[in-house]
Amino acid sequence: MKKIILIIAMVAVLSACSEDQTVEQQLTDTLADVNEKEKQGISYVKKLNQQELKEQKRFTDTMELTQEQYPEVKKQVASLKKSARERTIIIEKEEKALSEAREAADKLSALIDIVDKAEKETLEKLIQALEERFEKHEQLISDYKKLIDAQTQLYTQLEDREIRSSQLQKQVKEVNILTSGLQQKIDEFNKSTNEVNRLQTRAFGSLEKAK
Repeated sequence: MKKIILIIAMVAVLSACSEDQTVEQQLTDTLADVNEKEKQGISYVKKLNQQELKEQKRFTDTMELTQEQYPEVKKQVASLKKSARERTIIIEKEEKALSEAREAADKLSALIDIVDKAEKETLEKLIQALEERFEKHEQLISDYKKLIDAQTQLYTQLEDREIRSSQLQKQVKEVNILTSGLQQKIDEFNKSTNEVNRLQTRAFGSLEKAK
């Protein structure tokens, strides 16, 4: 999977005027919590990348085998399917991390009622940008699961001695289309991350001015 950009963790030196947390501190803490959950998700992306590389090499090696080497083909296909199942487990863990990050981000809504009118609009835009980013991430994960399903179907076809070359090519084409679409979704996700980081910086700047 192509590299995914992480939300920048904002570190601010804040001076509290009372024992209660300032709005800035609450914003900092909430975004830091989101960031921490997302770091867990990114660690799963790295594992996916490693698994994909191994699986791709095994697939290439399998494609080079002949019908006379059918026992080896079945062995390789079994390994490919196992690898695909392992990627499914990893992507489900990433999905769980996403859900936890989204729950952490929901706390930002509580700040809407305690910020001044001038900062409210900026915070609302940040919350909306985060929500859109989470939706893109969910779609990305959904598309990745579809890709795994398509790849698993291809692996099953490889061990079918009666399969026609045209059928294999059709499935390969579907896999390639899904892969291309996934890369596009990742690009869109990274753009949304850049927008979140921009609004995050703006939100902190707005709150600092209001102090």
